[in-house]
Amino acid sequence: MTFLNPLVLFGLVAAGIPLILHLLNLRKLRTIEFSTLTFLKELQQTKIRRLKLRQLLLLLVRTLLIVTIIFAFARPALRGTMLSGIGSQAHSTVVYIIDDSYSLAPNDEYGQRFKQAKDATLKLVDLLKEGDEAFLIKLSDLPKATIEPAIHDFSALRTVINEAQLSFIRRPMEDALRTAARLLALSNNVNKEVYIISDMQRTLFYRYLDSKEEKILSLFGPGVVFFTIDIGKNNISNAAVDSLEVTSKILEKGKPIIVKTWIRNIGDIPLKDYVVSVYLDGVRSAQRSISVDAVGSAVIEFSVTPKRIGFMNGYVELEHDNIEQDNRRYFTIHIPEQILVGLVSTAPADAQYLLLALRSSNIDTQQAVINIQQATTQKFPLLDLTKIDVLCLSNVTSFGTNDVDRIARFVENGGGLILFAGNDIQIELYNSTLLSTLRIPPIFSIQKVPNETTRLSFKEIDINHPLFSTLFDYDNSRVKQKDYKIESPSISTILRRQTGKLGHTIIGLNDGNPLLSEHSFGKGKILFYSLAPTLWWSDFPLKAIFAPLMYRSIIYSASRDMVSSTFITGEDGVINIHQARQTIDHQYNIISPNGIGELIQPSQTTGIRTGFGSSLTFQLKRFELPGCYDLKSTTATLSSIAVNTDNRESDTRKVSEAELNDFWNRMNIPTSSVRSIDQAGPIQATVLESRFGVELWKYCIAIALLLALVEMLIARDGTKATQQAPA
Repeated sequence: MTFLNPLVLFGLVAAGIPLILHLLNLRKLRTIEFSTLTFLKELQQTKIRRLKLRQLLLLLVRTLLIVTIIFAFARPALRGTMLSGIGSQAHSTVVYIIDDSYSLAPNDEYGQRFKQAKDATLKLVDLLKEGDEAFLIKLSDLPKATIEPAIHDFSALRTVINEAQLSFIRRPMEDALRTAARLLALSNNVNKEVYIISDMQRTLFYRYLDSKEEKILSLFGPGVVFFTIDIGKNNISNAAVDSLEVTSKILEKGKPIIVKTWIRNIGDIPLKDYVVSVYLDGVRSAQRSISVDAVGSAVIEFSVTPKRIGFMNGYVELEHDNIEQDNRRYFTIHIPEQILVGLVSTAPADAQYLLLALRSSNIDTQQAVINIQQATTQKFPLLDLTKIDVLCLSNVTSFGTNDVDRIARFVENGGGLILFAGNDIQIELYNSTLLSTLRIPPIFSIQKVPNETTRLSFKEIDINHPLFSTLFDYDNSRVKQKDYKIESPSISTILRRQTGKLGHTIIGLNDGNPLLSEHSFGKGKILFYSLAPTLWWSDFPLKAIFAPLMYRSIIYSASRDMVSSTFITGEDGVINIHQARQTIDHQYNIISPNGIGELIQPSQTTGIRTGFGSSLTFQLKRFELPGCYDLKSTTATLSSIAVNTDNRESDTRKVSEAELNDFWNRMNIPTSSVRSIDQAGPIQATVLESRFGVELWKYCIAIALLLALVEMLIARDGTKATQQAPA
């Protein structure tokens, strides 16, 4: 047994008071004989003995009463196995893992949950004694944050806890325990404890390893005790923008784009007519209402229209609810000011209709979106591919090895390639050089269509392909092939070839051959037309579909950077910037969503040897805030980056006991060494009981009350006996 308040034991001196009083009552008195009282000598000796026994019992009961009261205040406890006889004098190393993710932002009957978490941690800090050491791990600091040395100044620790703020970053509990194990391994103290103060979301304890992997080897040594404090008893209802996608692949000024959004309801009550809005350039562009089942999700699509060129930032937003931090999700788009096209043909006639179509598109858009640089087959080796976005090859006879390597690197690094047939192409050289390198199925032959009985026509058109989106007035996704009419050209000559398993047929003919197919190579797109853009092969250049299809083919092939990649808060960012049309600057800034700029330098510069212009690689520090980050040079915006919160943090459901036990088992932590502390209960007393065993002060109080009752009964009986004695 040990005492948690041993100084109170000095009060045991008071246990001598009943003995002193008893001895005083027994002091020797002078005897005076009265003849009339001689009959008292005849009293039975047994009654005298009973009286003395009662006095001794009173002495014993009163002494024990004082002792038990003193013991109760000294808080005796049965010693547990944790300290193995060392007692409360052994020093402790304590690791506090505090969940500072935004799921603790809501309020309940006890106030804000994060404030409750900090208050609970402060109560635990009050248990630290001189010689103990402590570590504080906030989940948002993981995994790469530097953990400070052990804290011995507990007033400074309290200050850090009080100043802690909610974070948009969330990390799994496994990362925190790995860090805690590393810290405890460096400690020489015998007592080692880990405290987890969290709302105990189930997503914090998800299995991140492959289910086939065995449980983690033991991270913690024997004797480490774990405590969990569950902040908030009930699940919080929450709605969140779970994810979004810009589904439009061709983005143009003044043309609608589609933003597809998934809304999630984490709650037992269905959402009815919940308002969802989409903003572009800070202006609300569309708004709709949505209904979502309890603990379910729903999809909603918005159509928004960009009003300018360049980088544009947008977000989808929900109306207010319990957790505001996940009610907004960001995206960025880029509408290029110009697309540089390299047009290579054997003769000017091979590209004249293509030129007319592209130039007419520029007139329709009232701006020179497409800038064309022409070159003949002989001058193709002199064409600088680092200065263009899309390469068009029309009736190019053949390619040398160096030309094929240049084209392959160009496409692999994100350039667009459009191939047109022609009379002068050498099929065997095409197949063995360019097509085989780009993994495109070979050309079989150039086929002549003899007469009207074998006339070729469009059979299948992928009307949902980005080339046809916004091309018609109706919604392509709701229209079947039979519901639209695209006039087929009169074809006299065509390439016989197949799309292959890796390609996709966009326009198919009734003989099973493709007229237009799409292929990919590296980061780039390839469009392969089986027709030549001349009247010698067909009247396709005279059809109404020709000009818009050529224009959109250019836009689609160049759309590598139109929708930026999305990062998650807490991640590090790596951004590659293509500098084909810009000189390399010596100063760059990254502007965060709160408007604060920070100087940054590229970690790597790749030159012309890539085959696709100079490229800058920027290593960005981990993103602390959600929103849109702008990467700028002194003259232009180079990129806009969307950063969003981890959607797993929106799931506020608590981990079940079975899931938690599975987590401890996977971490190789015995469940017998894990204690759960009631947030609303006596946190400090629970910890002390766990350290030293079960406290006995309650039993001491009960014994003291029982002794007091016995003392009253004995004293009352003694009074009656005295009154009944003969006078």
